[in-house]
Amino acid sequence: MIVTPRGRFDEWQRGAGKVADVSTLGLLLNLVGVIILFLFGMPFRIASSGKALTWTMSNIDLQTKKLDDLNSVLGWIGLAAIVLGTLLQILGTPKRQ
Repeated sequence: MIVTPRGRFDEWQRGAGKVADVSTLGLLLNLVGVIILFLFGMPFRIASSGKALTWTMSNIDLQTKKLDDLNSVLGWIGLAAIVLGTLLQILGTPKRQ
């Protein structure tokens, strides 16, 4: 318990543990999102073959399509983790009075 110089409990500091937990969770989520983006790349719309064509079975290997789809999904998950982590940090910031 923290007591202010006036002898009362400081409401802001009593709730600081919850705020720190949300902010820490946001930081960890940001870290995970950045690592995912470094490993799998941004979810671009251009295929790894370098051509901006739609997928057709006649011009692309099925394994390459699956790999590009997986990288795209994991890239979107990484971006979502960064956005959600940032929102949690904003919510975890204590409000000044």
